[in-house]
Amino acid sequence: MRKWTKKLSILSIFIIYSIIISGGLYAQCYGSLDLAPDYFQYNYLVRLAIHFGDVSALPEDVICNRTLGSGESPVEIPVYFYNAHSGIVGVEFGVESCDSIASFLPQNGFVISGSSKKMNSGFYHMNIEVERGISLCGPTLIGYFYIIPSGNNDPIWVTIVENTSTGGMFATDHYGDAHYAFSPHHGGYVGSSYLYTCQEPMCEEPNLPVLDFEAEPGYANSVKLMWTAGGGDHTIIRYSTDRFPEGYGDGDFLVDFATVPGEFRQYSHVDPPHDVVIYYTAFSVTSVSGEVIRDSFVECGASDTTFFEKPINAELTSWGALKSKMRSH
Repeated sequence: MRKWTKKLSILSIFIIYSIIISGGLYAQCYGSLDLAPDYFQYNYLVRLAIHFGDVSALPEDVICNRTLGSGESPVEIPVYFYNAHSGIVGVEFGVESCDSIASFLPQNGFVISGSSKKMNSGFYHMNIEVERGISLCGPTLIGYFYIIPSGNNDPIWVTIVENTSTGGMFATDHYGDAHYAFSPHHGGYVGSSYLYTCQEPMCEEPNLPVLDFEAEPGYANSVKLMWTAGGGDHTIIRYSTDRFPEGYGDGDFLVDFATVPGEFRQYSHVDPPHDVVIYYTAFSVTSVSGEVIRDSFVECGASDTTFFEKPINAELTSWGALKSKMRSH
């Protein structure tokens, strides 16, 4: 398992709080949300949520939107964790927003051990790492993000994302073991014009996706595909000539590879469709005997395109046809 890099106090190794000592929050340790399978190498998954409602409504009723008060600035965005089982002593994650992220104020004994801010594709991004000396159960308020509204956005949205400094979303228990964390909803929305609220993830949770997926013309009559394997035990690649395949059963099948999370792989698509744009999508899945497990956290696909032009074979092509081919370019 991934280990938390901060030094924990000796006291925190032996003490587990099974109740929450502030705010009247109920303890949800050793709960019924043990949804992570052994093959993912984590025995439970910690949930993060932007929640504007009563904490007792977690996790059944996450409220991730509210109206914006007249002249309200800054806007306060609460972030909670739950499904902590025996409790956690640290968590790392990030947020993005359409408006400026001013600061983060930790709660319930958490202190900031690392933070950074940057612009990411035109959006405001903040990385946060917090820790505490004694293990804490959930659901519990981690802290508040403060957003400075520009007046040009309604709604103001805030999305929970990976910590780009540390490379993931993780919660750490009192033994120093890290557990994968994710948000069952993408984030929170504050304002009156709700384009959508509490948007469910587009894919099943939470296999890490295939990364750095690239398609490019290869040697001879082939397309070279390269990628870094996601969190499942297999990578399925599908292709189409009119759209990106939207699922591991969509489009035309190319390959089903047994892969190890994080490993770099390559594959050559031999004799692909030619003189057209080819749309490739790679899916990270978990499967048994070739059958994808539907509740195995199938992740969003990584995609890329290439235009494949069939090479000219001089032995089989007349000079007239060759000249015609050259004039067309």
